[in-house]
Amino acid sequence: MSRSRWIKRVLAGALTLSATGGCKQPLFTEPSDYHDAVKVPLPKSLETDAHAPITPSPVNKMAAIQTVTDFVRPPRNMSLRECVAIALEQGNTGFQSAQGNNFGIKIDNPPTLSGGRTVLGTDAIRAYALDPAIAQPEVERSLSRFDARWVTSMQWQKIDAPTPAGFLSFQNQQDNAQLSSTLAKPLPTGGVAGITFSTTYAKYPAQAAAQSNLVNPNYIPTMTLTLEQPLLKLFGVEINQISNQIPLQNGSILLPGLTSISGNGTEGILITRLRVDQAKSNFESLVNYMLVNVEAAYWNLYSAYYNLYANEEGLRQAYEGYRFIKLRVEIGTDPPQRLDQTQAQFHRFQRQVYQARAQVLENERQLRGLLGLRSDDGFRIVPIDEPNLAPYLPDFHEAANDAIALRPELMVARQDLKFQQLNVLLQKNLRRPDLRGYGSYNISGLGTGLGGSTTDVTAAGNTIPGNALTNFAQNRYNSWTIGLRYDVPLGYRDASGLVREAQLNLTRSYVQLRDAELKTIEFLALQYRRVIETYIEIGPARAERESLQAYVARIRERIRIGAYSPDEFLNLLTVQQQLATAVATEAQTISNYNIALAAFEFAKGTVQQYNNIAINEGPLPPWVEKRAKDHFKERTEAAFKLRERPAPTDTSANGSAPLAPAGGTGTLLNLPPFAEKQDPLPDSLPPRPGAAEPRTPPGGTRPTPGTSDAPVVPAPGPGRLVAAATGRRGNDSFTPEGRVTFPPAPQSGRTMGAVTAPPAPLTGTARTPDDYFKQTDRVTIPQPPDRPTGSTATTPPVGVPGSPTTKPDQFFEPIDRVTLPQPPKRTGDPVWAPTGQPVPAPAPAPIPVPPQAGFDVQPPPVVAPLPPITLPPLPPVSGTPGGQ
Repeated sequence: MSRSRWIKRVLAGALTLSATGGCKQPLFTEPSDYHDAVKVPLPKSLETDAHAPITPSPVNKMAAIQTVTDFVRPPRNMSLRECVAIALEQGNTGFQSAQGNNFGIKIDNPPTLSGGRTVLGTDAIRAYALDPAIAQPEVERSLSRFDARWVTSMQWQKIDAPTPAGFLSFQNQQDNAQLSSTLAKPLPTGGVAGITFSTTYAKYPAQAAAQSNLVNPNYIPTMTLTLEQPLLKLFGVEINQISNQIPLQNGSILLPGLTSISGNGTEGILITRLRVDQAKSNFESLVNYMLVNVEAAYWNLYSAYYNLYANEEGLRQAYEGYRFIKLRVEIGTDPPQRLDQTQAQFHRFQRQVYQARAQVLENERQLRGLLGLRSDDGFRIVPIDEPNLAPYLPDFHEAANDAIALRPELMVARQDLKFQQLNVLLQKNLRRPDLRGYGSYNISGLGTGLGGSTTDVTAAGNTIPGNALTNFAQNRYNSWTIGLRYDVPLGYRDASGLVREAQLNLTRSYVQLRDAELKTIEFLALQYRRVIETYIEIGPARAERESLQAYVARIRERIRIGAYSPDEFLNLLTVQQQLATAVATEAQTISNYNIALAAFEFAKGTVQQYNNIAINEGPLPPWVEKRAKDHFKERTEAAFKLRERPAPTDTSANGSAPLAPAGGTGTLLNLPPFAEKQDPLPDSLPPRPGAAEPRTPPGGTRPTPGTSDAPVVPAPGPGRLVAAATGRRGNDSFTPEGRVTFPPAPQSGRTMGAVTAPPAPLTGTARTPDDYFKQTDRVTIPQPPDRPTGSTATTPPVGVPGSPTTKPDQFFEPIDRVTLPQPPKRTGDPVWAPTGQPVPAPAPAPIPVPPQAGFDVQPPPVVAPLPPITLPPLPPVSGTPGGQ
């Protein structure tokens, strides 16, 4: 009885261990995974209704697309931290290449088909965030090769065949049944252990049983213990964690009907874990690219706004300069051609304003693409962060050590080298012969039933076993098997070739890793130099801008005190253009310095720490569940409200201690000038003397001549240009035939005192501007108009180009020089001398003064000084740069 109890305990323990054996099964769905999956806006029937059509997504109408002619939009002041938070939640990585420092560029290419079955091309960070999660189930699949398998079968059979001999009737007539249950467990060492419990049932005809003296019916319960273990090839725990071969993949010697498909098609456990680590490192690399691209796009937009601001200020200066020169021309102190130059300066700035707007829109589009925002949301992003102007001189060797240790691209290369090492060990093990040892041991019983008494008596009075399970528990019938199986290829050519291939791949991976480390150090050196280069450029750029501002200020002071000289006119036009360029250049150098700082952190592999970002697995803590982008947006809005609040009048408390800002409140002390409210831009110039009133363009108004309040820039239709001086639209110059028709020049005469004389009629062969261009490809210059009566001008001698008797062909001399005719002479004009006769230099033109009563000419208005162009202060370049 004690033996039976012992056997039962052993069997129960074996069954328990077999059932609970195997690797730990973690939960695939955690609460955090569920919440993350819910956040993805997937259609409800996407997984269940596979026959539904995939329809295009509707494009919701939000607002009109912003253009250079429709530029005004409500600003959305955004800090760099808010941009980073939005990008981490829904952004795109952008251009993933450090070649040429092309940071801050979004990818516009749509997905493409690769390899005939895979669609590639997205750079959404939410798609890349799924890659490590997609790789993680491969580890579970690889571990499943060691999961226990339970196979149970039950069958019934009836045999009723004709019998040629009576003594064979028990074979041809019988009822059979069989129950079999097998529990097999692949071992970490590469073997297979199993336990099988089976019961067979057979019932024969009574006559056949009496003739053969059979136990009828009979039950035979059997329990078999099996063990199979490789002894050379694939022997050991480590090699089976590397190998991709499954112990039960090719079947078992003792369990031929048992095969396993769990983990089929996967790599080894250790190699699969390396693939997961590579996926995580690759995701970190993509996050690094996204961070540096977002920051570069942010500062590019910052510099583009400064460029627009500089050209708008230049446009305002050109407008005021035109009004100033216009009054001087009207009173005769400046020649009319200077009015043409100032008009060209105005239109040049006007064109540059449109170009600057286009650059702002493009840089904003790049930033929006990296943030995952549409361009038609009705707002314009305005960067409000102050750039970093502090000098930075890190230790290069320390930074190089950080780059070698922290760059995720190098981590991927190291993990590939580790994979090649494991592959060499695997291929060397697979070159061994396949020697397997196996053995089995079974316990059987016999009886006429599975219950009842232990014995039974036949009709002939013979005693036979009655309870088969009791007979099985008595352990009276035992069988065992022990064997070896040896399989070896003759030659080992295939296995040796795989070993050699693995060794060469190991060498290649090692060389690749060392080359990647060298390139990382060289790229870090490039960014190190750029940090110093871009910082040192800020000083000269700022000095150039300040010098040009000083020149403009001196000219304004000379105008104010009445010491303006016409000789300074051309220099003033040039300096206005140079000042706008210098302001934009200074802002660009500052932006380049901040981009270089971010690129240096990217090259060092610490750009995530630089932006206070950490990548972890699992749910967020409860105190940081609120989205970061909403948090930073609220801080920005609170900072603007605090900034608009009037400053306290009492700056001290208790008599002496200064008051500090309220704790916990956002502060925003300085804004870039383009983020402040600006005066409206002039749309066009006042009409020139004697010119017709310009037509009002559709959608806008003309400024009132002589006033300083310029109207807001209208929103003309696409392709329209402003031509205020001629009263024509820019499109009128382009005819459907493809010819360019230039508008006629404004007709204005020279001033005589305070009265403007009407223009003299043109004489000669040309009547319209097109008449100057003949089919003979020759230019015909009109004859000068007749002199008015009483003119004191000297008539050029006969034969001199420009005389009344000179023919048009005489304007082109044999010396290939073109001599233009003398302009018409009017009363009060200076005397023109013939060629070769020098004239004394005229005295400087006096500053116009207000006329006496009775005259129609108005005095020139006082030009209001423009607001200064200010940038954040820059520390001295010659100072000692700080460390990290």
